[in-house]
Amino acid sequence: METQPNWVTTIDKIVDMGLSHGLAQRTTEDEAFNGRTICLNGRQVLNFALCSYLGLEQDSRLKQGTIDAVTRYGTQFAISRAYMSATPYTELEAQLEELFGGHVLATPTTTLGHIAALPVLIQKGDAIIIDQMAHNSMQTAAKLVQADGVPVETLLHCNLELLEERINILSKQYRHVWYLTDGIYSMFGDRAPVHELGQLLTRYEQLHLYFDDAHGMSWIGKHGRGYVLDCLPIQERMVVATSLCKAYAAGGGALIFPNARMHRHVKNCGGPMIFSGPIQPPMLGAALASASIHLSPEINCLQLELQDRIAFCNRLLKAYEIPVACSSQSPIFYIKLGLPHVAGDMVKYLLDEGFYTNHAIYPAVSRRKSGIRFTLTRHLSFDDIHGLIEAIARNLPRVMDTKSRKGAEKCVPL
Repeated sequence: METQPNWVTTIDKIVDMGLSHGLAQRTTEDEAFNGRTICLNGRQVLNFALCSYLGLEQDSRLKQGTIDAVTRYGTQFAISRAYMSATPYTELEAQLEELFGGHVLATPTTTLGHIAALPVLIQKGDAIIIDQMAHNSMQTAAKLVQADGVPVETLLHCNLELLEERINILSKQYRHVWYLTDGIYSMFGDRAPVHELGQLLTRYEQLHLYFDDAHGMSWIGKHGRGYVLDCLPIQERMVVATSLCKAYAAGGGALIFPNARMHRHVKNCGGPMIFSGPIQPPMLGAALASASIHLSPEINCLQLELQDRIAFCNRLLKAYEIPVACSSQSPIFYIKLGLPHVAGDMVKYLLDEGFYTNHAIYPAVSRRKSGIRFTLTRHLSFDDIHGLIEAIARNLPRVMDTKSRKGAEKCVPL
């Protein structure tokens, strides 16, 4: 009999249990999206799970950019960029370089960007330290490098004292020490200590920084260049990966390098840049339209509208004494509830009241830090946000009262 690794069996059971409780792998029933609501179980509910933070996916200019690109170039251009790139790539990467202030390589996805970049940039004789809350896509790419003999250490989340200690020790043994981390962490919505990491970069010549700022893109920074580059413009020994999905509202990803040499090496040698498909014409059209908005003064207005919603939500969370993981300054919020079945109950109660949120459990977070994750977008009104926080506060005593639920943990995801 074929056996599965323990982690496959565990996660499979968790997802299967989530499916049985209606908490995982849902499919919307809408004939068209409006950004604010989705249809589940035959009724409209407010969508507090969307990562298109600025709401640009519904912008008529991005839609028209997609239509124009399809009309001119078709639905796809099925050829590796190692041989040829579709015409819009030249304009897009030029605009992204203006936006980010570095040497930009557009990638099919952020994940494939990591897989292209890390095995090229990090070689045997180097060492990797990765934050324990770094996105799974970076952890996957780091394993590819590890398989080539590069040691990988996991760092307690944002522990700068321990990080500096490990840099000191590893610098005596290895040529380069790479620290891999998110800019905005995707579950709790907290921010990496970018300023402090920049100071470490100055102090330690062997240190290299690699950021995934997919969730920091667009809604903050000059031209929407993101949280990391807003705090620390591109430096030597620093690489930033980001997403052209999420708040940018198109498709694909981008790698920002400090010099042409790094850019050339990853473009020429990165596996997905040779063997994977490109960003296809429809999304290239959307990306160009989004770039035009980002490079105009309009992006500042869009950012301020979202910032007002973030500040409003934080005031409500404080007023209602909701147990948040952190005081988020991003559009991502996390309510700590402890055990998985408590989080599951909260998600179900909120859905019954018309609010769709994410059920956050292992492996996205550790087992006893289960909770609900919700996001804010410009589609949502202040009344929508107020309604959600009131519903959370109203249901919090109810879900925390678990004394009468004997054996509940055996019946819900781990």
